[in-house]
Amino acid sequence: MEQRLCVPTPSKTSSKKLARTLTDRFGVTVVCRGESAYTDGRQIVLPSLPDPMDEDLERMIVGYLDHEMAHVAFSDFDQVVAFNQQYPGAEAMLNVVEDALIEKLAMQRWPGVRANLDALFNQVKRRVRSSLRRADPFRRFCTAVYLKLSHHEDMLGLHKELVGFDDLVAEFPQVQTTADSARLAARLLRRWISRQRPAINGSEGDSKSETESESENDSEPVSAQGDESECRNVDIEESNSPTWGVSEQTQTGEHEPRSDGDEASGDQEANESPQSMDSKQHTGLAGSGASSDEEAVADSIDPTDLAALTRGAGGQSMITGAILESIERAAKAIEGDDVYRVYTRQHDRIDMVPRARECDVAELIQRNADIVRRLRRGLTNALRSAEKRWWREGQPRGELSPRTLHRLCLDRPQLEVFRTRSVVQGRSTAVSIVLDASGSMTQSKMDVARDAVRVLLEALRDLKIPVEAVTFTTGMAFDANKAMVDSGASANSVRKRFARMSNLEIGIIKQFEEPVKAALSRLPSVQGSGLTPLGEAMEIGARRIIIRNETRKILLVITDGRAGCEGSSAACHRHAQLVARRILATGIEVVGVGIQEESLKEVVPDTIVVQDIQDLPAQLCKLLGRTLKKGVCHVG
Repeated sequence: MEQRLCVPTPSKTSSKKLARTLTDRFGVTVVCRGESAYTDGRQIVLPSLPDPMDEDLERMIVGYLDHEMAHVAFSDFDQVVAFNQQYPGAEAMLNVVEDALIEKLAMQRWPGVRANLDALFNQVKRRVRSSLRRADPFRRFCTAVYLKLSHHEDMLGLHKELVGFDDLVAEFPQVQTTADSARLAARLLRRWISRQRPAINGSEGDSKSETESESENDSEPVSAQGDESECRNVDIEESNSPTWGVSEQTQTGEHEPRSDGDEASGDQEANESPQSMDSKQHTGLAGSGASSDEEAVADSIDPTDLAALTRGAGGQSMITGAILESIERAAKAIEGDDVYRVYTRQHDRIDMVPRARECDVAELIQRNADIVRRLRRGLTNALRSAEKRWWREGQPRGELSPRTLHRLCLDRPQLEVFRTRSVVQGRSTAVSIVLDASGSMTQSKMDVARDAVRVLLEALRDLKIPVEAVTFTTGMAFDANKAMVDSGASANSVRKRFARMSNLEIGIIKQFEEPVKAALSRLPSVQGSGLTPLGEAMEIGARRIIIRNETRKILLVITDGRAGCEGSSAACHRHAQLVARRILATGIEVVGVGIQEESLKEVVPDTIVVQDIQDLPAQLCKLLGRTLKKGVCHVG
């Protein structure tokens, strides 16, 4: 049974919650991979993000995911395909109208979206303003349309681009569906084309239109500093990323399935073809159309001329391009020596440890049977000895106590002559064991570790304490060489920028609900291989135990090495420290066992170090017994 990893942390950030919502509710996969950002309607690809994430970058990602979630919830991709086929090269015209629509609907549906979108716009508007200086007339016009129709008040100096379009802009409040957006976009496009006759006839060539020049002179001065990513003074090339809603599949007529009815715009006519929509009176837009002159001009334009006029603007708006460029720039500015970054999590997995051969299971059970039995009995007796009963003397009520009854005969009698029965017992507890299965766990170490885990599982079973045991390492499904081919950079460069390239492997020895017998059948199959992604393994263990109902949760980490993968070992170590602090903040108790390795103390303060691996089972039982006794409390 294989279970894909999602966001393995007990405390999720806003961007992680949004990514989970997009995946679970809408079926759109959010993937963090490499250093590129784009989306094709089926999949949103973000750069590999650091842990922890910078606050500004987190805000940008949240705003971008809000925008994409609105597209998936409210956009009709059939209408997008129809428009793109009718007006090839002018896809951006529909995109900007649809962007304004879905953002309006999202702000009505989900509180907080407006603040996220505003914060995102404020982060990228300087970049957009700078790009407008070298933008062609069509992209400037599309940007002006979006700014006018959206809730943003800053027109970025593009007011004059919309002179003569006031009547069409005024109809936007009646736009409710993608079909409405397509009709309004078509009318805007036709009127804009009708005003480009000189350019169509080639009399002006590549010179700027009069409207563009006036708007450029009227635009606000660009800040010399720009945003943080512009401080590098690197020119931004036009993004070649796919558009938000038109993937390779949608271009050929296939499209992403719509979301559930409660997440859609609520209008059944949005799913109908443009032809059927034109025959109906809908939101006051069906009866109004472009002028005959505008239609004649639009119909007379050859698709090749239209593409030349729009200069292949494609479906991506300037603002969307600026957002993706800003995200990419922020990701590329991250140095791998300082933060923990995973190249991709697409190949990470949680899987059951396979069952071992019956002869290996029998050998495990027979090996050191007397020692295992003594250790298990010792741990069990140590904990049960604390669960004893005694009398609380000197109570004002209860049963008469023979030891204090004489107080009634004193000159000044004391009435606290009663006693009550008191009980010392442990709180409800769950334990998660996280075992290092990296390559440094040699055969001798792993043999002892398997015996130790066996002792713990059987002892906790006797105490009726639910327990889970997992292993962690890395696999060969993806590695630095594949990352090198994928990114086009050298393997050394990839290692400098990312801490982990190979896939994370979490093996489940025993689940909480399973009997110990099932775990014993898997234990012999646990072998050491791969690297030591300690921080991520602790996150997985914490995520799996934090949902338990027990009042006390203990995470037991067993490793023989320092956290590290292919990249920066310092970043891996700091990440493990950060994860340990996060887990402790949730109320989970973390205890560690370092097998001939002191560095775990820097990650988990409550750690014992076992120098002689033959002492591991005994020391482990002692540690767990001491930890469990901390939960013993007085009741009654």
